[in-house]
Amino acid sequence: MNFRSQHTGRPELIDDHPADSADAPDRTVLSAVRTWLRPSCETASGDAHWREILSGAGLRQDGIEHFDLLMRSLMHVSYRPLDMRCRCARDLGKDEAVVLQTIALLQKTHSGAALRMLNDWLPAPAVSGVLKLIRWFAIDLLDAGVELDVQARRVTYMH
Repeated sequence: MNFRSQHTGRPELIDDHPADSADAPDRTVLSAVRTWLRPSCETASGDAHWREILSGAGLRQDGIEHFDLLMRSLMHVSYRPLDMRCRCARDLGKDEAVVLQTIALLQKTHSGAALRMLNDWLPAPAVSGVLKLIRWFAIDLLDAGVELDVQARRVTYMH
């Protein structure tokens, strides 16, 4: 089944094209997200903690705290379970792609596009707070020299 959103024509949304596998900033954030959600995975190499992943990328303590606040917020405000994968998965979940794209958009100061992405995903009362938390984290990543690209990301949809 190949799902296409009615919004795929908008350039700020994720699309179903292969992503560059050498994209280290995306992998760093994705690894932290997945490790935060599922700290134990028998097939993933190493027992890195999400805090270690972020501090290894150069984030200061306040950036690590912003990430934790963001993840806690996302867990509580979503109408449904987050579409995020295990640490060992190769495929990208839709919500993972939205988080990565929103961070990238905010790092490029495209707040309107980031807001539209969150409006398409989260309940309206939660969008403002989550946008603020993602913006803080996006700035923290920039301060650490971790810049994500606004790009198409290959997404595997859950059925």
